[in-house]
Amino acid sequence: MIIIGHKDGSIEKTSSIRFTQKTKGLSTHTVIGGEFAVGNDVEEIAFKTLLGSCVAIMFFDKVSKIKGMNHFLLPATNNSNDDMKYGLYSVEAMLNEMYKLGCNKNNMVAKISGGADIMQLNMSSQSIGHRNVEFAKDFCKSEGFQLVSEHTRGEHGRLILLANEFETFIKVTQKSETDSKIASEEKSLQKEITKAPVIKEYVGAVDLFGMEEKQEPEMEIELF
Repeated sequence: MIIIGHKDGSIEKTSSIRFTQKTKGLSTHTVIGGEFAVGNDVEEIAFKTLLGSCVAIMFFDKVSKIKGMNHFLLPATNNSNDDMKYGLYSVEAMLNEMYKLGCNKNNMVAKISGGADIMQLNMSSQSIGHRNVEFAKDFCKSEGFQLVSEHTRGEHGRLILLANEFETFIKVTQKSETDSKIASEEKSLQKEITKAPVIKEYVGAVDLFGMEEKQEPEMEIELF
């Protein structure tokens, strides 16, 4: 059973046989913006998402072998509406589903990815990407989740594949038309940035696969 949290806040439970898309030979579910997915490794379903300034927080219970991935667009909101595009609501809703399946917080680790300055706003601390990353790190730290790796920021989009045993494959987009498409979809988010409260910044980020945070890892990561 795969659990999918949709943009409208609804939760869907569906059989793994529904997923016929293949990525790197793995049956795959694509997590779109404002959604999340949770599943047990025994289902043999990988999760995939395409990120620009958005961020994906991924969790894995090392004992129960349950993984989760979300894709949020903005850190938080000042209003009381439950909306999966906001990181705070999205991650809490996802964790709630993982706990229902038997996950134990003490056995869980986290990864984060995304938050690129896809619209090239000079890596501003006020950019959506920066604020999304800081929210994700702040949440993991405040809730006591060990952040085992991070692949964030930069100026290009990322395609993320989360497989069994918390194995992660990342492809950094190299085609300008791909980045342009992501940027056009995200420009409208800038109009909402003032609705999200300022998130406290943290420094000294740890990056994924031992890479420096500001490097472009395009040719160093296995592509798919």
